Amino acid sequence: MSLSELLKTGAVEKFESDPEQTKNKVEISKGHLASAKKMLGIEEWEWAYIAAYNSMLLASVALMHAKGYRARGADHHASTIKFVQAVYSKKFSEELLLALDKARKLRNDAVYDTPKVISRSQSETLMKLAETFLAIALQQLETS
Repeated sequence: MSLSELLKTGAVEKFESDPEQTKNKVEISKGHLASAKKMLGIEEWEWAYIAAYNSMLLASVALMHAKGYRARGADHHASTIKFVQAVYSKKFSEELLLALDKARKLRNDAVYDTPKVISRSQSETLMKLAETFLAIALQQLETS
């Protein structure tokens, strides 16, 4: 889905972002990544996974804010990911963007529907992907 389609459907809107908001999202993203590492250390696979996903999501929100956009509505997680896919597809690998959306779905399942659905290997894999995602997001924020 393109940015113009996201705007047309109301999933995303323009807004006047404050650079401090973007900075805060980055700091929160870093904090979630650190929490994910701690959760792995105590074998809390689901919480590690959720924290790693949250790190990726907040880095995505920072990217949106830096461009002067924000997600709207109940599907704001999905809209945020679609925005990153539309605007930053040349900066993030397809594998990384697909992993982010898959993580969104599995995180939702773990939080709301199915206990013990996330394995150690899934958590460790997402942790590595979250580190890569945040590093690329930080690069993009420095150049924007």
